[in-house]
Amino acid sequence: MDQTEIPQEIAIAGLSDWYAGLNDPSKVKVRRYLRGIDTSSAAALLIDLMLRSEEDHNYGLSVTAGSYAVSMALDDYQLFKVREAYIDGLFGSEKYDDAKEQCCLNLDLYPAVKDRFLGENGGSIPKDIKCRNRLIDILVGVECAYDEAISLLDDYAAIGIMDPDELEYRKQSLKIHRMQKTFDSIYSYRPKE
Repeated sequence: MDQTEIPQEIAIAGLSDWYAGLNDPSKVKVRRYLRGIDTSSAAALLIDLMLRSEEDHNYGLSVTAGSYAVSMALDDYQLFKVREAYIDGLFGSEKYDDAKEQCCLNLDLYPAVKDRFLGENGGSIPKDIKCRNRLIDILVGVECAYDEAISLLDDYAAIGIMDPDELEYRKQSLKIHRMQKTFDSIYSYRPKE
């Protein structure tokens, strides 16, 4: 296939200009994920592309698709869904500051999309919400900011992105994690060579 040829799925979704602007290696990677991809809209295709590439740990492609997707004119819910897919690509690429920013933007947007989001999830809060979970992962696993993470849990319960019944359990879990990490560092004796 000629590198300049626009795949049918890309054309249907209205992403020909985006695709044409990619370098040749990126075009090859995109084509690898096109079979059966959602072509109902540009956002749907890019979300599906990000999810598929993340499954393969191809986080660079996910970031390429996500950085374009968040710049498109989208309604609040589409933007929320795009960012949810984009966050894991950023996290997997170790672009923690960018991932953290997208998490915060989605958390700010959540109250506006909450009813629709919960409606699509059978009225309950799903276990896997990227903006909520990855922000805690970054605060705890990358920045070791346990106090900030524990405080953030209160905010999660307040905006309804976490079940209030889980609040104390989650806080206790983070406190135990911090103690375990402290004990691990105290008792990991390494003699000087």
